Amino acid sequence: MTRRARPAVVALAALAAIGACSNTAAPSASPPQSASPPPSASPPPSAQASSSPEPAASTTQTSEGGQVTVVATWPGPDAGAAFDITLDTHSVDLDALDLADAVLPNDRGETLTAIPWDAPNGGHHREGSLAFEGDVARFLGGADWIELVLTGIGDLPERTLRWEVGA
Repeated sequence: MTRRARPAVVALAALAAIGACSNTAAPSASPPQSASPPPSASPPPSAQASSSPEPAASTTQTSEGGQVTVVATWPGPDAGAAFDITLDTHSVDLDALDLADAVLPNDRGETLTAIPWDAPNGGHHREGSLAFEGDVARFLGGADWIELVLTGIGDLPERTLRWEVGA
């Protein structure tokens, strides 16, 4: 390469590098997504206690908050008053929880009480069946909705999950 050609090659290489570093591509169709949602001043609605939650169409409901996530599944009236409950946390020992203080009211003001929770110890993760005693057929018969009310799980004083009974 001649001495006169070297400056031209260096200049072309510099222009190519500048062009590669500049953002001349067409703008993207969607804005960039942040890695996490913006902080909220209040907890999510599912974490808040509610005196009259909306009926749920799904058989599985989740309540997050108070350092513990509760997942409750009720297959429907044919299953009676029995729920599959899963508790999950990263900071609280769940082995001491019994859930025997849970109650199951309906829209007519009737209430069933829980029997001790059938769930093996698991530390930060527990799963088991929660059943209620009483005349379940009469309790569910003609009811519009039922609510599973759990107290003392994590930092929330109460969690209320509602299911429609009749279609």
